[in-house]
Amino acid sequence: MSFERITCFETAWDPLHKGITKLFNILEGSEPNFTPQERLNLYTTVYNMCNIDPKYNYFRELSNKYKEICEEYIIWKVLPSLRGKKDDLLLRELLKRWSDYKVMTGRLSFIFNYLNQYVRSLMHTSLEEINFSSFNHGVYEKMNEEILDAIFSVIDRKLAGEMIDPTFVINTLDFYIKFCQCTEKDKAQGEKMNRRSASLSKKIDLINSEGAVFEIDYGVALMSKRFEEITKTISVGDDIDVISVDKVSSKILTMIVEYCKKHRRYYKQMKGDAKLVEVDPRTLLDLTTSACYMKIESLEQLTWSKVDELIKGKTPEEIAEMFGDVDDSNCKLLEENMQKIESLEM
Repeated sequence: MSFERITCFETAWDPLHKGITKLFNILEGSEPNFTPQERLNLYTTVYNMCNIDPKYNYFRELSNKYKEICEEYIIWKVLPSLRGKKDDLLLRELLKRWSDYKVMTGRLSFIFNYLNQYVRSLMHTSLEEINFSSFNHGVYEKMNEEILDAIFSVIDRKLAGEMIDPTFVINTLDFYIKFCQCTEKDKAQGEKMNRRSASLSKKIDLINSEGAVFEIDYGVALMSKRFEEITKTISVGDDIDVISVDKVSSKILTMIVEYCKKHRRYYKQMKGDAKLVEVDPRTLLDLTTSACYMKIESLEQLTWSKVDELIKGKTPEEIAEMFGDVDDSNCKLLEENMQKIESLEM
């Protein structure tokens, strides 16, 4: 992160940091609750930090800060209260701290509510999942042995006939089951991510109709729905795999590969895409045909929009003159999509 970006972030973060400090004091009972205006100001600060100029869009930094807040709360407020306790005392304090933590993150999530849509779309998680995961890693996994010993001790005493509050037992077992399942889920997710990372490091060779070879990353190939099914059958251990694209020329494949590299993370149209379709009509039609052949949805929409712009209001003869002599596949594709492009959203 550049010095300028760091400085701007720290300036924008300062009122949020003060608000979060006040939140902790409110929960401890040492400060009065937020006024409606204070809550709105904090919410608006997050909104602005997520929506200013893309150069200074701070949703990633805010996501990291959010996670840090959860982790710091656990380190300074939760763990010290659990250390040294055993059996009932440990479990009762654990349940109390888990309840307090949910209250804290609930109010924190309100302040950061607007951030949630970015976390979901780009990080494939949610603030709620970050809350749960932080407590799981910071408390349950670190104190797993002590927690299990306490649970077994309570169960043994219950089985021996000792009178133990059944609600306490149920809440304890419910807590254990939730976090045990979370641990297993995390392990499975970790294995999945490892496999995906191994796959994304692979290279794939695209060989076109002219015999030209285009080496691309596995992740770039996934932009094509046509290739997605093919790549699922590729062994992770292979370094380079070959996919034939014999219906695409070198000129068009170069344009498509550059487009896919640019869109690899976002799978949607971006600013500057209009320049890609500022080409002669014949090249545009070839690009459209190839996008359909490779099933790259965002590129299909972009090219068909431009085709629609060119042919709107023109007679069949004028359209034929514009595109010149086209091969059978291009001609058939154009005919089949006439109605589609007329209703296409611009």
